[in-house]
Amino acid sequence: MLREVGKRDKTTLIDFLDKFAPQMPRIMLRYSIEKLSKEERKTYLRAQIK
Repeated sequence: MLREVGKRDKTTLIDFLDKFAPQMPRIMLRYSIEKLSKEERKTYLRAQIK
C-alpha cells in the first residue's frame, strides 16, 4: 500500500516515513522506499538502525 501511495503522492509517503520509519518492519520499509532517490533511501534505512 505504501509503495502505491508513494507513486501517487510522494509528500504523503515522506510524511508517513518521517513518523514511522524507525519502527516499521524492514521489508515494509524497503518496499515503501523503492521509488525514492538513493540518498532518500539511505536516510530512511539509517533511521531504522538507531
